[in-house]
Amino acid sequence: MEKKTLFIGLFGLGTVGKGVAELLLKRKNKIENYEFVLKGIVVKHLNKKRNISIPSHLLTSNPGKILKDEKINTIIEVMGGITSAKDIIMEALKRKKNVITANKALLAKAGSEIFKKAQENNCYLGVRASNIASYRLVESLSSSPSEIQKLVGIFNGTCNYILTEMEKKEKEFSLILKEAQKIGYTEQDPSNDIDGYDTAHKLAVLLGLTSGYFPPLQSFFIEGIRRISYQDIIFTKELGYRIKLLAIAQKENNKLEIRVHPALISRNKALSRLEGIENGIEIRDEAGLEIGMQAPGAGKYPTATAILEDLISIARGKRLTFPQEKKGVKLKKMEDVIARYYLKFEALDKPRVLSEISGILGNYNISIQAVLQKGERKNKEKDSVPVIMLTHKAKEKNIQKALQEINELSIIKEKSLLIRVEEGIF
Repeated sequence: MEKKTLFIGLFGLGTVGKGVAELLLKRKNKIENYEFVLKGIVVKHLNKKRNISIPSHLLTSNPGKILKDEKINTIIEVMGGITSAKDIIMEALKRKKNVITANKALLAKAGSEIFKKAQENNCYLGVRASNIASYRLVESLSSSPSEIQKLVGIFNGTCNYILTEMEKKEKEFSLILKEAQKIGYTEQDPSNDIDGYDTAHKLAVLLGLTSGYFPPLQSFFIEGIRRISYQDIIFTKELGYRIKLLAIAQKENNKLEIRVHPALISRNKALSRLEGIENGIEIRDEAGLEIGMQAPGAGKYPTATAILEDLISIARGKRLTFPQEKKGVKLKKMEDVIARYYLKFEALDKPRVLSEISGILGNYNISIQAVLQKGERKNKEKDSVPVIMLTHKAKEKNIQKALQEINELSIIKEKSLLIRVEEGIF
């Protein structure tokens, strides 16, 4: 049988791009009777010093050189950003080249348009690397006739690493964040990771791939882990929980609830046991089927390996089935979400503090399940102590109104902290 070759153009030589280049250059990438050949790499700066040996003839700063090369039939985009990356992907699809991308931010914003272009031109579109925690489920989920009823996932390896190491090393958030930056688990500007946007992008793409609906980021609740302290790690452990940054989507009464935020999850649940850069996802469909998986969620090689799997799918003629675009989806407002809550108040160390706080909560129909009042002061120079409450189920709107009122009390010395409790699936 005649050998067929995938000639590849790579856009971007950052952390992931280097991983892809290494995999393609250091091994004979032959799958059955296919061969993968890296024919060109587009970079911003040709003369930049790099800690990877790349033949100079492969490098170019001219995207057109790769896009117009008729021999190149597959494009890998790992350059990041939105506008330039979208232009390159759309042009490649227009020229009937297969495209593989790890760009979850772009897919979250323009996924529907990009998928439509790929279908129009009969091109393979590989998106496994956009969410390496769940990409092995994407193919089966996208072709399933049964809709997802609930999805809970840990999609950001950086955040999971930080929260894990805070507990293990008994250190504060800022110190572990610096360690994550040194290791290369996050950028010098870590906002995209720690503020929840990377997780939100992945959730939006996953929903688009499985349901045909790409929710705009401004339409759902996103909160990161900046306010989580080592103190919270200890208190929640005492209550039987771990803190994780979760992506949550569930359908109820014909409305879709989508949110990203830190959450307490019981220490005996599967997701709570994921440590370091491990990510995971749990799904229940409308037929009651429950499935889950876990995978590394950070680093160049896990992402590069996901890209390689898309190359293998191209070689074997497998295609991801994209669901029909769905419009008119009704979203549940965050204020209508019902959950249990972990509340931390930094209050004056004086009598009647508990009764004042619980009185306001009671006025908003919020009942208390457990209370931890710590006599140790957070800071010996301050006259305040932490008061921890775990509530029964309450409506988000009510809890926010109660907190606003509590924060105005003279006995409260810092803005109160709220962390939602998530039951998970398994």
